Amino acid sequence: MTSWAQDATEFTVSVTRNVKCKTSYSYIPKPILDMMGTPRRITFSVKDGVITVSAEESKAKHHK
Repeated sequence: MTSWAQDATEFTVSVTRNVKCKTSYSYIPKPILDMMGTPRRITFSVKDGVITVSAEESKAKHHK
């Protein structure tokens, strides 16, 4: 299991491609999920070449 530095501010993850299904997936680093809570969905928005990530919280658990 990967260990993350507590003061880390940048995370690099691998992207695994599934050619048959035409999809890709990555594992979200634990420190990021800890900050997001328990997201039901994660949205990636692209505007003017900038990618913004937002999380929709799960109805089961509320985190700030």
